[in-house]
Formats: sequence, structure tokens, C-alpha cells
Amino acid sequence: MIGSCEILDTTLREGEQCFGVFFPIEIKKRLAVLLDAIGVDFIEVGHPAAAPSIRQAASEIGRLQLQSRLVGHARLDREEIRLVRDLGLPWVGLFSGISEWSLKRYGLSKQAVYERAGEAVQYAKGIGLQVKFTCEDASRTDVHDVVDFYGHLHSSGADRLSYADTLGIMTPQALEGIGAAIESRMPFNMLHFHFHNDFGRAFDNAVAAAESGARCVDASILGIGERMGLASLENLFAFLYGRTDKEYKTALLEEAAGLVRSCINQDHYKNRRFAHKSGIHINGTIKDPANYEPIGPDSMGSERIFVLSKLIGRSGLRMISSRCGFELDDEELDEILEQVKSDEFLETGDDREITLYLVSTILKRLTTWHAA
Repeated sequence: MIGSCEILDTTLREGEQCFGVFFPIEIKKRLAVLLDAIGVDFIEVGHPAAAPSIRQAASEIGRLQLQSRLVGHARLDREEIRLVRDLGLPWVGLFSGISEWSLKRYGLSKQAVYERAGEAVQYAKGIGLQVKFTCEDASRTDVHDVVDFYGHLHSSGADRLSYADTLGIMTPQALEGIGAAIESRMPFNMLHFHFHNDFGRAFDNAVAAAESGARCVDASILGIGERMGLASLENLFAFLYGRTDKEYKTALLEEAAGLVRSCINQDHYKNRRFAHKSGIHINGTIKDPANYEPIGPDSMGSERIFVLSKLIGRSGLRMISSRCGFELDDEELDEILEQVKSDEFLETGDDREITLYLVSTILKRLTTWHAA
């Protein structure tokens, strides 16, 4: 069964959410070509609504005529879903959780999440997209609730269903029990799996899922991703396909890994364990750190880092600005957010650097206003 397991590579989406990682558009395009040549089955190209450069990269990658299936992420929002379609991407990756933490974070009942998720899937299918739907925080959700949710999504039209170990708390032993519960309700080989590496188990969990007959497992080059990342594509590809008739393309993987290394700020990367860079992750962590941290940073002698970058959202920018002494009204916030999202290589979690950036941006806005 191992050789039949597919691989979804998320270097260009999840990988760019890693503190210390920067991908120029031309590098993204080259990585997409390499991943296609290596033979991954899916390539996640990013969350297009997050920043202009991500939209541009997704559009240009979509025109490369690759064999791998290209996936753009979107929240359960019609505009974001339609954007994925308009950029020429054939697959949309939707996501939502139904754990007690997720429901509290959304401020919704389980029934309301079911309705929103089903409507989003139906809308995506109605405009011609294939749908991969991820149950976020699945490893902290009762397995029977997860399977019920999958049944609802499947009946709504979802093409692929994914199980996310969002906090990296899964073990191969626990996965065995979960697999048995899932098999009692639906075929295990219908599922994708996305394992985080907070406790160093992502690779072992991915292998266990593949050995149990999973349809697909997620990976990234060098294992980069939010916090401690995922299973590395190099290790996973070697294990799954190194001894089968699917060629293990070492030179291509080495080139891809070299490109990724060239795009890492090592000073930031070494502090990534409790760094939150995605706007969605920052928003969830502000509401409750337990949404995206399996343990508190104090227990590891570390500090939580909220990163100012093109991936930040309104709530994260408001919180960071307030922490640095800037109380912005909605118009000011939106103007600065537009500037931040267009600043391709902005990335800092240092309050002093953030303060200087905000002062500079506000002064620039004031100068422009007076000149007008």
C-alpha cells in the first residue's frame, strides 16, 4: 500500500508561513516546476486572498502547464473561492474545524459550521472547482464527530477529505486506533493527512498513515511550515518511493532543497517554534493560544512571536499596533494593512522594528496626504 500513497506538497503555502522563509515569485515558479518533475501529486500554491504577490505567483504557476494538481487555499468565503477559480487553479483547499476550541474561536455552533462548510463546498463545485476539505484540529476532535463531518462534506460534493493534526500531538499508536474508528464508518483510503511536527513525530505519523492505506500525505521541502513544520518531502519521498518503480529523483530534490535554503533567514528560522506568521494563525492565537500551540512557550523557556509580514490580517495588525502604542481607527488600519501586504519581504517579530516600521509608514502616509 505504501507505493500507492499520494503526496501533497505544501512548500509554497504552508512553507511560506514559516518564520524566516521568503520566496520571490521566480523561485516559487522554479520550485513548482521541480515539484512537478519530482512527481508530487498535488502542489499547494498558497492562499491567494492573503497578499498580492501570492495571487501573482498562483496565476503564473497556473499557466505553467504542470501535471501535478494545483491547489489554492480559501476560507469559507465566496469571494476567496471565486478568486481561486479566476486565477486558473483547478482545486480549492477549504478548511474548518469542529473541535470545542474551533467552535469557540469561530463563535459558531456545530450546526452553523456544517451549514457554512456545506454551502462553501457546493458553491466551489458550482463554479467548476475540485474541492479538498480539511478538518482542522481533527486530532483533538472526537473521531466520530470527524467522520460525521466528513460524511456531510462528501454529500455536499467534496472530492477529497483531509485530517489535520494541527497541533502536532498525534502519535503512530493513536493513529492506529483512529484509523480503526474511521474504517468502521468510511474507507480509510479516502483520506489525506496533514501532520505537524511540534513533537518531532510528523514523519513517523505520515509513514504510519501511508502504511495504513491513506490516500495522500502532506509534506514540504525541508519540512518547513508553521512553527516546527511538517514531514520533509525529501525523507518522505525516499521512504515511500525509493524502493518502488516510481523513480526517486535525488538531483531534483537536492536542487529544490537548495533553493529553499537560499530563501531562509536563519536568525528568524531558529526561533520559529512559537512564531505565528499566518494571519489566520495569529487571529486564532490571539483568541486562545491553545488554538495553535500544543504547549505554552514558557514551558520551553521561549517567547511567543507574532510576525508582521504580508500574511498578517486585520486583527493581528491591530493587536501588534496597539502593543507598540498605536491605536488606529479602521481607515488607518486598512491603509497600513494595504502597505504591509504589498511589502514582499517584510518580516519581523521584534516590537522595536515593528514600531519603527509603523512610524515610517504613518509618516509616509501623512506626507502623501499633505502633498495632495
